[in-house]
Amino acid sequence: MTVVPTAVLTDPEADGRNLRRRHSYDAAVDAVLDLIGEGVPAPTAQQIADRSGISIRTVFRLTDDVESLHAAAVQRQTERIAPLYVALPTEGVVKARIASLVSNRATIFETIAPVRRVAERLALDSTRIADGLARHHRLLRAQVAALFEAELAQLTKERRVDALNAVDVAASWETWDQLRRRQSLSRREATRVVTQLLSGVLGPTGTRRP
Repeated sequence: MTVVPTAVLTDPEADGRNLRRRHSYDAAVDAVLDLIGEGVPAPTAQQIADRSGISIRTVFRLTDDVESLHAAAVQRQTERIAPLYVALPTEGVVKARIASLVSNRATIFETIAPVRRVAERLALDSTRIADGLARHHRLLRAQVAALFEAELAQLTKERRVDALNAVDVAASWETWDQLRRRQSLSRREATRVVTQLLSGVLGPTGTRRP
């Protein structure tokens, strides 16, 4: 059996083209993400080309449509914000745990806000993005369930489910977006409201048995 050397099987020119294409694609996706973060909800091919430094012709060669780059940018956002999901204390007084959660959620939600709003638009036609948003919600719900397990455990089974649902909603992206965008509250004001909502469920009266 004759073994063909690896060098013979490798096409340096093709490898170079693939590498350049990968770099161009990454630059285009990063450009979309940066533009969305700066308040451009639907970057055009020309804007992407100008920001990334590649030609508009290259932009159209990279993908079938600009919307696909928008979807890729939503996926890239997950990589960028991963360090924001830090471990929060699950012990100690409930007031401190609420404060820790709300502070962390405020940081995450303020960071993801522009891209999250684009993701919700794209999710209508993208199963992958819709699934990603659903996974994100499950992650956040599991976090509050773990943070306030002691308080929830004091309740009857029925009330425990209601309380978890209430905490989940109070600390959710949707509530934060409602306060910040619809009600035009400042970050500090929205933080106070979410803290009050959580305290109402988890405070001394919120978790007392009937």
